[in-house]
Amino acid sequence: MECTDRATSNAYPVRPRRPRAPALAQETRASVSAKFKAEFAARDTNKDGVLTRAEVQAGISQMKVGPGRPDPVHAKRLAELWFSSADTNKDGKVTQPEAQALLAATFAKYDANKDGKIGGDERSAAKSQMQGSR
Repeated sequence: MECTDRATSNAYPVRPRRPRAPALAQETRASVSAKFKAEFAARDTNKDGVLTRAEVQAGISQMKVGPGRPDPVHAKRLAELWFSSADTNKDGKVTQPEAQALLAATFAKYDANKDGKIGGDERSAAKSQMQGSR
């Protein structure tokens, strides 16, 4: 397949687009871990290698939830819940290994068929479970 550059009239080959995976495509443990590492680094605003309650709360406040952002009270509550689960040694900060351990446990919980992937049905079930626990 070829396209023509309108400015130069030169033809150039175009690779056909592969269909993109749907938004609810399967996530593997490795893909989730890689995304989380990037998220951890972005939330660690002072770059000291740990997350504080304030950094976690600021990150949650910026998350998109439905049409908007969580209100400050809800963001603080979510941050406290996550922080208290992640800060296993209770030193007031969350390290990358602590956060990854929580992520691994959460992944294992939602990987219902234990195939190392979270597919659309598992994602839907996890979302329903989270919404039901509010």
